[in-house]
Amino acid sequence: MRPVIKYVLVFALGAIFTLCLTVSIFRNFENEIPNPFNWLPLIAPPVEATGGSDSTPPLNTSRISLIAYYKHYSSIELADTVPAFISYFDGGNYYDGVVRVWDSGTIGALSQVAQDSYIDVYVRVRGDGWILAWFDRYEHDPGAIVWWGHTRLQEGPPPDYATTLSRAIEIVFTVAGISFPGYESIGLYDYSEPNATRLLIFGHSLSCLYSEDIYEKTVDYYYTIPANSTMIPIKLFIRAGGGYSYKTGNAKLWVDGALIYEKTESLWGWVTFQIDAFEKGIQHSVRQYVAGGYYSSAYHNVAFILWAE
Repeated sequence: MRPVIKYVLVFALGAIFTLCLTVSIFRNFENEIPNPFNWLPLIAPPVEATGGSDSTPPLNTSRISLIAYYKHYSSIELADTVPAFISYFDGGNYYDGVVRVWDSGTIGALSQVAQDSYIDVYVRVRGDGWILAWFDRYEHDPGAIVWWGHTRLQEGPPPDYATTLSRAIEIVFTVAGISFPGYESIGLYDYSEPNATRLLIFGHSLSCLYSEDIYEKTVDYYYTIPANSTMIPIKLFIRAGGGYSYKTGNAKLWVDGALIYEKTESLWGWVTFQIDAFEKGIQHSVRQYVAGGYYSSAYHNVAFILWAE
């Protein structure tokens, strides 16, 4: 089968950031590529959310990196949130605990979904309606902020506004029977990078399905921060992962021609890399590859996470 190449210009924002993709698939049809761009503002939560009171201790923000937060319009019945936690402390008018966020969307300590993995997130729920979810800056991988959720087995970009922390808040709301306002309504901030005002997230998920006779795929990214951009990049992480349905599979990632990552084991899982490929005025190239095999479907998800001011 001959490769078919489709060129798609998917994003351009003035003089801030540009991104384009070239897609090559070993099958005789063209594959539509959705917009892989996601921009999340970083705004500190109000003191009333993180500060203490006579009955609630303050959060130790010196240990927190990324934090998500939301204030429900009415009080929360704390007992209703218990099924969301795998462990928790009852502080009277608040609960501090751990919520497990599964890639598959499973809620609870255990998952029955094959090829699944999880991140345990710290969560505080208060009776007055505040809910906060955070990463410990010394325990958690900041690259784990990207949550692919139910789209992990689909072609396309990381889900809009969805983060591992906002998913933890959604889990609490779901088990408590509270309507979730949407990922775009959840506040986000990074105490470990106080100068950062936004997260820029882009990437792509690739899949090779043996049932469709697709055995390998490649997608090429070209991203640029123009020399006259007002954006000041701080750091860039890559979150890469995936898995295979049987014994055969391979996933690779190159940035500016250098091999960054190769995955050959079948178990679903993730790794994070920090790179410095964010110089202004330079077009950076990314090649993402996945291959399956006989009776084996393969999946490869990649997200670039840029902290900037």
